[in-house]
Amino acid sequence: MARERIDLTQVCQRYKVRVIQITPHDDYYLLETNRGPKELRMWPRIDVMRWSFAWREQLARAGFREVERFIRTRDSKPFVVVGRKGFTMTDHLRGAEPFEPSPVHAETCGRMVGKMHEAQQANHLLDAAELLKKEQGFAVAEAKRARRLKKEFVLRHAFLSERDRWVASLFPPLLERMERSAELLTGTHADADSLAVSHRHMGKENWALVNDKVMLRGFFRPGLSVQLRDVAGYLKQLYADTEDTQRIDAFLDGYMAEKQLGYEDYKMLLAFMAFPHETWHSIEQYVCHASSEKDEQSPHGIEQALAAQERVDRLLLHIAHRAEETRGFVHEPL
Repeated sequence: MARERIDLTQVCQRYKVRVIQITPHDDYYLLETNRGPKELRMWPRIDVMRWSFAWREQLARAGFREVERFIRTRDSKPFVVVGRKGFTMTDHLRGAEPFEPSPVHAETCGRMVGKMHEAQQANHLLDAAELLKKEQGFAVAEAKRARRLKKEFVLRHAFLSERDRWVASLFPPLLERMERSAELLTGTHADADSLAVSHRHMGKENWALVNDKVMLRGFFRPGLSVQLRDVAGYLKQLYADTEDTQRIDAFLDGYMAEKQLGYEDYKMLLAFMAFPHETWHSIEQYVCHASSEKDEQSPHGIEQALAAQERVDRLLLHIAHRAEETRGFVHEPL
């Protein structure tokens, strides 16, 4: 810890601030300075740090300045590199909390993400094709793993209890959904020129309202994937609480004002949204515990996941209809 603190002091000296106090948090250091609170972050991958700087600056130059940007050093560098690690400093926004966007705010969010994706598409530091292959391979592998788990569960429990029989009955529709989602994803023929890297996860924590303006925040140590993986996750989260399709349409309308969605894009979006991660994980957890513990497991987690999946199904149908209107393509809901 002492050595790390010395390194941090050396990093901080590269900036035009006087550090008064350093407080460690989960994924950053909060710095109290003579120029207000700052956040110092360490990046294990310098290439990802450079990529993140590039899209943030391009987004700001395009007029979307409500995004966390890297503070420059004394010699005007946007980051500090020490050995194989990178460090960035940003302003700390006190009191900035995640919020539920109105349709107007949702459209602004969509425009910002569309412009962010456009900026990331212009940056070729990272290999999007390889990340898509990983996503496709993961979907196929998980479907195969679920099929094996079902077989093992039934064989291990020759005389299933009523609750276990109910769980076993969930496997056929689960497997069908997983395999169809994997098939849809692997059958997507993305244009090499439009395929680009983005963040694997985007959620409510990436948005805040600051002085009545929507602020895009976070993404400092993200897992990476292809674009639309982050949109798929965010739309599911946005729809989960209120089932408000108006906000979904507002987000997608805003997105398409900056970056168009074609037929293959909608296929990829639907494939990512349809894959039943939550249901699969809850069933897997139940089966593993049922196989290793004597006490009967509660199916509460599975019931919650199934209810959430019903909401996702309604969202999938709505987005499939949008795709039909855009392309004249009749899509069978997953």
